[in-house]
Amino acid sequence: FCKKQTLLLSLFFESIMKNTVPRQVTEFINAARKPYSFDILHNLYIWFGFLWGLPIPIVTLLFEMNTLKSAGLEHSFVTSITSPVQWFFLAHPILFGILFGILGTIRNEKDQELDEKIQELKDLTVHDPLTGLKNRRYFAHMFHDECARSLRRNESLTLLFLDIDHFKKINDTHGHHFGDVVLKELGAYLLQKNRPYDTPVRWGGEEFLILLRATSETSAIAIAERLRLGVEAGFSQSLNIPVTISIGLAQYAHNDTLESLTDRADQALYHAKQTGRNKVVAWSSLPADPAQKKPLPKHSG
Repeated sequence: FCKKQTLLLSLFFESIMKNTVPRQVTEFINAARKPYSFDILHNLYIWFGFLWGLPIPIVTLLFEMNTLKSAGLEHSFVTSITSPVQWFFLAHPILFGILFGILGTIRNEKDQELDEKIQELKDLTVHDPLTGLKNRRYFAHMFHDECARSLRRNESLTLLFLDIDHFKKINDTHGHHFGDVVLKELGAYLLQKNRPYDTPVRWGGEEFLILLRATSETSAIAIAERLRLGVEAGFSQSLNIPVTISIGLAQYAHNDTLESLTDRADQALYHAKQTGRNKVVAWSSLPADPAQKKPLPKHSG
């Protein structure tokens, strides 16, 4: 058992030496070649290393002077620093400054890599990986800020709820890979046609949302129609089949929640689906009877 443990430990340390030490040496050499390692104005690690090494020559100088004094020999400061041995100790602050400057470059690069990784993770949490659009999580956070802004400025806020018509049929006929292409191309189209201050979001599946800032229902209908007609006319050269979308929209009302607003827009979208697809329907145009404006069954395709 002891021999087995010893063998495992030796293999472990051998693996560390093979994989870690060469990599660290390479990092050190690469950092030593970079100007930042010797930039005394910006690389504070150089000064830290200099101060770290400064006590060494001070202590050795005092020790040598005390030794010379005890022996009754000349013990001036000039005499002490002219000793070749002392030159070695006097070089320590410079050597430490250079060493720490290189380590500072490595640390700076590691920090940048870490920041980039953190930013990548943040982007992944708020972006849809397929279309590149913002996702449902982002919209949920953004919605409350947009509502507060519209109330402060007394501006209208309207939600578009988009859905690709017969998307299940597209997947069944042409395959899911082609369906993904349709989603990506539509996401790119919405992003291109979107106003700078409106953010299209992939809500899920083949559904997309756009919250139109400072936009009345009449203006929102015009925007939605332009999007619908653009898709119908052929919005991507990568697609060799006709694609259409249906759009439902609802205007934000005071004390609306995310769920209540999206529910009204979804009801309008469902009505567009049930009455022929490839059209824009506003929730306000639905039957006035409240009983008929209750949540409808989930639409499909």
